[in-house]
Amino acid sequence: MDSNQMDKTGAQSQESHEYHMKIVPTIYEDLSGHYVHSFQYTYAYKSHIAFTHHGIAMPAIWFRYDLTPITVKYTKRRKPLYSFVTMICAIIGGTFSVAGIIDSLVFTASNIFKKLELGKLS
Repeated sequence: MDSNQMDKTGAQSQESHEYHMKIVPTIYEDLSGHYVHSFQYTYAYKSHIAFTHHGIAMPAIWFRYDLTPITVKYTKRRKPLYSFVTMICAIIGGTFSVAGIIDSLVFTASNIFKKLELGKLS
């Protein structure tokens, strides 16, 4: 948390402060099958002056926790060999396609220049 956000020395004496934190259990699994149990969290802060029918309410500080019952699991996996082979074939095929397009453009341009030199361009 930012130190400026946590420092409330400049707050008014009638302000109520509310901190809300959402906590999600998380499991990380590496390639070797080892698990690391951890938590992810988000937080929010809000301050306000509460009013009742009799005027300003007594200031308070609230800490609210929302524990999520659903666990998030991250698993590292290697890409299979066929994915690597497919990617290499796509790169080689793309290179040949671009080379073919460039060769076609150069050949067509050279034919046009030859016809222009001979005066047979119609």
